[in-house]
Amino acid sequence: MRFVQHIPATGRRTEFFCGPLHLTLDAEKPELQGKIAETLLLYDITWSPPYRTVQIDATSASAHLAPARGDFLRCARMLVDQTATGLAASTVSGAHAHGVFSPMGELWRFSVPAALIDAGNLEELEDLLSLVLTTGWRRGHWTPIHAAAVVKGARCTIICAPTGGGKTTLTAALVRRGWQVLGDDKLLLRHHGREPYVAALLHTFNLHPKTREWFPEVGDLEVLPRYSAWTEKRKVNVTSIWTHAPAHGARPTMLVSLQRDQAFSGVVISPLDLGARLDTLLRQTVIPVEAATARAIITDVANAASVMGGIAVRIGTDAYHDANALAQLEAALEGVA
Repeated sequence: MRFVQHIPATGRRTEFFCGPLHLTLDAEKPELQGKIAETLLLYDITWSPPYRTVQIDATSASAHLAPARGDFLRCARMLVDQTATGLAASTVSGAHAHGVFSPMGELWRFSVPAALIDAGNLEELEDLLSLVLTTGWRRGHWTPIHAAAVVKGARCTIICAPTGGGKTTLTAALVRRGWQVLGDDKLLLRHHGREPYVAALLHTFNLHPKTREWFPEVGDLEVLPRYSAWTEKRKVNVTSIWTHAPAHGARPTMLVSLQRDQAFSGVVISPLDLGARLDTLLRQTVIPVEAATARAIITDVANAASVMGGIAVRIGTDAYHDANALAQLEAALEGVA
């Protein structure tokens, strides 16, 4: 897989590349254009062709639309229905998206209440965009997973933990020890033949300002804006801190189920059996209630879990000051095939 650089066009109609997707955005209002572009520009790695095409048309709306029921997917701030031609979604604040699918790509129409635009209350567009991207990736036979991954030689470790569970901190600790990074938060998983393959989508770290306590080279992160209303973290390009770090894809050989414990000291490592590896990976992806889509995702994840080694890691925050503890962990990552 090759990767190329792309600079989005200027003007109302704008192009973006998010992994295997080529997106075209046409937004009626500059506020919509800016918010959607802000999210899509986070994906700073552009793959080489071929691409799936995705078009987003975003307009303001004065009329109230009926909310979705959630028969395809239910999230905290969004409901999604399956339709005869694609998907339809609504957010809790009344923004809507309707997607029409074809073999080559998708057309999405966003309808955002004018009152939300006037108030600058557009955070829920991130949820609609997540649906657009996830759908495009899945229809292109990639499974998005909410995980980190690091690479060293022939070793590639996928690091799994709940949101805020320490994926970025452990990833940064390993990068400081010479590993490269595919991502600290978002990856795509696909099978090439019988072997799984994970690919990078962006080379930015979601760093909490307190990360400086362990890794002073990250600098004063509090001077940077929060990248979302839902988090205190800041986005930092990994090459601005560790120039050796970026990697683009690899065959995963190890799965880590990470547990951060502030009341604990050091590192404890234990093996993960196949059932635990499968459960760990399944918790890192969103599975719709619709049977065919759910079955495809579970099959993809199960195949990956079956060919990787796995360890559970319980780590105390003091371990990031302890070179011996990190060496113990690194030895476990390199010693399990």
